[in-house]
Amino acid sequence: MSSSIAAQREHAIRVVRERMGEALTSGLIRLRVEDQAKDGRTITVNGKELINLGSCAYLGLNTDDRLIKGARAALDQYGPVFSSSAAYASVDLYSDLEDRLEKIFGGRILIPTTTTLGHLSVLPVLVSPDDLVLMDHQVHASVQLTAKAVQGIGATVRSIPHNDVDILRATLAESANQYRHVWYLADGIYSMYGDTAPVREIAPLLDEYENLYLYYDDAHGVGWKGTHGIGHVLTEVGHHERMIVIGSLAKSWGAGGSVVRLPTESMAERVLLAGATFTFSGPLHPAELGAAVAAADFHLSSERDLREQQLLSKIDYVRERLVEGQIPALSLARTPLWFVRVGNLPNAMELGRRLMADGYYTNLSGFPVVPQGMDGIRFTTTWYQTEDDLRGFMDALERNIEGLVIPLEWYIDLT
Repeated sequence: MSSSIAAQREHAIRVVRERMGEALTSGLIRLRVEDQAKDGRTITVNGKELINLGSCAYLGLNTDDRLIKGARAALDQYGPVFSSSAAYASVDLYSDLEDRLEKIFGGRILIPTTTTLGHLSVLPVLVSPDDLVLMDHQVHASVQLTAKAVQGIGATVRSIPHNDVDILRATLAESANQYRHVWYLADGIYSMYGDTAPVREIAPLLDEYENLYLYYDDAHGVGWKGTHGIGHVLTEVGHHERMIVIGSLAKSWGAGGSVVRLPTESMAERVLLAGATFTFSGPLHPAELGAAVAAADFHLSSERDLREQQLLSKIDYVRERLVEGQIPALSLARTPLWFVRVGNLPNAMELGRRLMADGYYTNLSGFPVVPQGMDGIRFTTTWYQTEDDLRGFMDALERNIEGLVIPLEWYIDLT
């Protein structure tokens, strides 16, 4: 490593440590939750009960009695852990879950332990050294980590400005014929700002470029949106033989693990047999599998559809209040994720503290999680929250944000 690169690295680490250190001492990150209400609405932190607006359990399943019963039954049968690589042996709950997930998603299903480990199994196996990998600038950090792995095997990796379909199209027109395959990596719903990938605009590019493959991380879409919870991407554009979708079973799903929907059997076999994390990482624990099977049964029922409509009603209320209060949310997409930009870390911490004092827990977000100057708070809408909870929170947000917002020098449209 050259001295200049080493110096840049040390400077970056120092800046990150300083920023994260400030956030840590603010008492707003790395918190220990002492209790959670059975109804999932509140958490207790430092002895204070707070309305939880930081959860990704969008459908309220992580405290559902059916999932708890499924987890307990699996524990009774197999214990806390079945300690074997799945390459050798795994419990039959995997088969139960695969059968249900194939009914929900169609295609061939694989079940990684986490979405991160899923990325690390799928992409390094399917991407070749003579491929071009284009990734959205704001694609999840776990995908960016995996992009470095495929770059290490020789693939060319480039970043594309966020949700800029024109630049994506121009890049394909200029470069697609120079590579064996071109991969585009993006989120379905972006985990920080809550905006969505323009999947309907991107989909026609598959017909224009026969060597183009799409890879979507739909961790925040799977479960709460679409028929049986198939997620944002598959709801918007359906299946395609050159599109891979990965989703989380640990967020809206309420259990643990991940699901990868692969379009062909040959792709699935290649990933299962050659994907490193499918061989060397540990399996899902029995309790997670038992809960995931119960969650799959829920998703196959009409009750899931009702909860989605109830959640969307709450999302619409938050959107209306953000507009009415002229609160600087970076996206008004119809998703359960919201980001309110303040502009610097001290002001974002002050907003977080004020909201916590009023009884509301949100997610403090600053550099390097978001770009410098975009510091703010992230909050989520879940099935758990009541109308009174959301009304009280939006009132508190309008009241407490006064005087804290630093104007942007440029306009960012993520709506």
